[in-house]
Amino acid sequence: MNVRLICVFGLIMQLVSFGNEDDFLRPVGLPPKAKPQMRQGGESLPPLPLPVTPLRRSEKKRPPSPATLIGKVIWGSYKDFTWENGQSTRVYDWNMIPGDCQAILRQAYKYLKMDYKVETTDLKSFNSTPAEIPVLYFSGGRSLNFSEEERKKLRHYSLSGGMLWFDSVVGSPYFYKSSLSELKSIFPDAAIKRLPDDHPIFHMIEDSNVVNVKTKESIKPVLDGIYIGSRVTAVVSPYGLGVGWDGAKPDLISKANYYDRDSSIKLGLNLVAYSVGYFRLGQSQSRAEVFRSDDLEENLDPLVFAQIKTNGVWNTEPGAPEKLFRFMNKNLNIKTNLKVQTIKLDQQDLSNFTFLYLSGVSDFQLSDKELRALKNYLLDGGYLFINNSLGLSEFQNYARQTLHQLFPEHKLKSLPMSHPLYETGPFEIKQAQYTLPVRAKYPQLHTPVLEAITIDGDIRVIFSPFDLAAGWQGDDHPLSYSYLPGESLQIGANIMTYFMTH
Repeated sequence: MNVRLICVFGLIMQLVSFGNEDDFLRPVGLPPKAKPQMRQGGESLPPLPLPVTPLRRSEKKRPPSPATLIGKVIWGSYKDFTWENGQSTRVYDWNMIPGDCQAILRQAYKYLKMDYKVETTDLKSFNSTPAEIPVLYFSGGRSLNFSEEERKKLRHYSLSGGMLWFDSVVGSPYFYKSSLSELKSIFPDAAIKRLPDDHPIFHMIEDSNVVNVKTKESIKPVLDGIYIGSRVTAVVSPYGLGVGWDGAKPDLISKANYYDRDSSIKLGLNLVAYSVGYFRLGQSQSRAEVFRSDDLEENLDPLVFAQIKTNGVWNTEPGAPEKLFRFMNKNLNIKTNLKVQTIKLDQQDLSNFTFLYLSGVSDFQLSDKELRALKNYLLDGGYLFINNSLGLSEFQNYARQTLHQLFPEHKLKSLPMSHPLYETGPFEIKQAQYTLPVRAKYPQLHTPVLEAITIDGDIRVIFSPFDLAAGWQGDDHPLSYSYLPGESLQIGANIMTYFMTH
């Protein structure tokens, strides 16, 4: 039996242990009260007078309705449940907890003064416009199964700047695994990643490093995500969020597993703030060039910004290189055409490129063939610039490990402020300004931080532990460990000039 069949068999056995997926579609809450007795005819309430009297001009008009933030998506079917008292309740896949989104938005207004509303959304009539509904919310206990047309709509919506939330509202493995499967179909070229502890999504409003679920206490929060650029465009929670938002009790579902109220509200407020804070970035990146497999071709332009494609999240700031070179063309005597090109280290002649660019926000691995090709390129006089997008620890750790694999005898060392890259580049750089998280964590830091690997007296690798490309891109990246735009563009111009003139 091959490995794939073993994995499939293991998954089937795991799901069998959880029982039938219908067991995760039951009423969440108390049984309905008995129907009240009908009033006698003589006790009926009088009808409302018609026509309705219009408001006088002196009377106050209703305040405008708040903008929609969340579209709660209708999907699936329903199941009828009969209680012991004979009452019947119809439970819909998409609406197991009818007040979940309203509850978290009330919390957002209470604590953040963010006034938004939720509306019911049908994908069949949805026009895929994030500006109208920035977040689409899917919740349930049974398996999702989108049509191909719905997948196309969701892909277009996400690429245009929208965000998808998938909440396994009672911890159903069926909903969770089907959400991951659907996301893989919607974004076949993207990797689904477990979000790291230091990701902004866990810290936008209140740190949520430690949370509780029904079965465990004091654990790390679990959210899986898909990135478009450096923005998370889809999150999947294997534990229920909406149960805690609404204060519901899924006692009829024996295997229910969900965040407690405090934990779910912390995560929910962070999700709301993240969707709002990163919305403009999502729209900006949606207008930038998206790398495709047909970019993998030889290019004869004077300068190619060769971006390495890895098996991680690698295309983190679409449009940022073009903005950097527009800045250089406007402010420097260096006039050059730029072509941003995706490359695979093991598929192309790397000698065609002046430098290579590697970025990311997640783990990644290079094959032995890729490592050999990169090492030979650098030893033959090429340059590598590595940018740690958002300044997160996960990519930084993997980048350092990769460089140690390449050159175990050469260490990354801080570039001194006396280095020509700072002193004799197009811009004389003596200081640097950073985003608020950097200033809060490193209050004494006022100079740029670049590290380099030097081989035979020549710099071959430059690594930036704080995000430079976010500054090139220009839009706010809340809670990122980044340079501010002015310094990032000048430092980037100096790095590019150093590569082109050496």
